[in-house]
Amino acid sequence: MKIDPDIAMAHYAWKIKANGRRAIRRVTTLPELHDTLQTLNLPGIAPPEWVIKDAWRDQRAGHGRYVHNEGGRDEWSLVWTKVDDGPEL
Repeated sequence: MKIDPDIAMAHYAWKIKANGRRAIRRVTTLPELHDTLQTLNLPGIAPPEWVIKDAWRDQRAGHGRYVHNEGGRDEWSLVWTKVDDGPEL
């Protein structure tokens, strides 16, 4: 996955909730979030760069919620908040 360098080093506090699984809470960079989503193999997954860049237009930049709702076992959500822009250059 190619991630925009401007957001690759930013840190996000996030939580993934999926039916039948224990919630996962972490603070990581976007590539680490992507790796977690790939490992979980959730249905209908959206690339995290798209999720975070398009933070549902009605929310503040860097904060948001993505819900994949097909009902039953396929429902899951991702909530994130940007906590750091990354290292100063």
